[in-house]
Amino acid sequence: MGMFDTVWINCPRCGEQYEAQSKGGGCTLKDYNIWDAPQDVLSGVNDTYPFVCSKCHSSFRVILHPTIELVNE
Repeated sequence: MGMFDTVWINCPRCGEQYEAQSKGGGCTLKDYNIWDAPQDVLSGVNDTYPFVCSKCHSSFRVILHPTIELVNE
């Protein structure tokens, strides 16, 4: 089984927490909030895009530049 870090993202539509895996960075099984995760961890967040909220079923993605932005699709 591979190792990864978890980045918690709130759905931009309903606010439900979404658990995104990242294989960027150290992959030491740490948990981060999207707003305080290190840049190297954030670089791997979109590897599982699109994100689909389990509560409202909207899809969204993370835009990292120039600042973090959550966007509904």
